[in-house]
Amino acid sequence: MSKLLDRLFIWLFLLFVSIFLVLISILSPITIDEHEELRVAMFGYPIPFAQQDLMITYGDYAVDYPHKFTISFGMLENVSRIYFYKIPFFFSVLIVYIGLLIIRYLHNRFLV
Repeated sequence: MSKLLDRLFIWLFLLFVSIFLVLISILSPITIDEHEELRVAMFGYPIPFAQQDLMITYGDYAVDYPHKFTISFGMLENVSRIYFYKIPFFFSVLIVYIGLLIIRYLHNRFLV
């Protein structure tokens, strides 16, 4: 019974780690190739799941494209809403979770 609880704890821990890694991935910069792409900037890895209209925040800036942008959380600026898509988020968490399970299996199989 104790071994089963240990496995359950590890699986739940890996699930929370994968959710955290996917959520923190929206902070990584993305590359925008054209000015028009600012309207539909998609964030998140491995599958983009958060969308924001960066034209409101960065539309007046004159930059050379391609350019890297980050999601806008400005407190004093006029920022657009961030839209989260549940299905791509679920698949992103699933991909990371499976990757962590594979790493755990390989670690237990070859290093322990």
